[in-house]
Amino acid sequence: MYAANNSGSVDADAPTHGGSALRYALAGLQAGVLGALLLFACLIVGSLWNGRSIWVAPNLFASTFFGSEVYRNQLLRTSWIGLALIVAIYGALGSLWGCIWRDKPRRWPALYGAIAGLGIYFLFFDVLWPRVNGLITLYAPDRQLQIGHVLWGMMLARSPLYARRIADSTSDSKGNDSSKNDSTEPFINVAANGQAVNPPGVYEVGAEEVRSGETMQ
Repeated sequence: MYAANNSGSVDADAPTHGGSALRYALAGLQAGVLGALLLFACLIVGSLWNGRSIWVAPNLFASTFFGSEVYRNQLLRTSWIGLALIVAIYGALGSLWGCIWRDKPRRWPALYGAIAGLGIYFLFFDVLWPRVNGLITLYAPDRQLQIGHVLWGMMLARSPLYARRIADSTSDSKGNDSSKNDSTEPFINVAANGQAVNPPGVYEVGAEEVRSGETMQ
């Protein structure tokens, strides 16, 4: 009688293509943002080594929007825009990496990530930035950026680990929700004639009252 309804049901725990793609994108985003922070840390170390402000590199990237006037050796309001630009670019590239790399086991993932980081460096600073903002290619610290891109690429290799963590957390939350739903479902027995049969113990209190001689209203 209910076979037709059960045959058309879909397992809620089965992963969908859209959900898996989002999981890989979020894992790559996390790895890309962390790698961008490592890249910025390399720029900070280089700036301190040269006796300059740590905000020189963010100011250089902020000149893409505000011109050469913001390229100064101090903290400005626009410095945060430059830092946000770095995080946004390399975070988005991390999402793309996560969707391509996914969580398939491969040998030497950090090596592939480092090669990808260097490839992104040469693509940006030899092809894209000269056409978008030549000031960046003129004043950018090459060695620091190269090391930073290698570290960023090596961090991308951790995106499969982040993807598995996201999958585990979502599966645990689904399991908790299903257990809560099961515990709150009403207990109803159905007899052969289709009528509901109350579970044992429902009328036990009433039966004891009748046997004790009390009047039922």
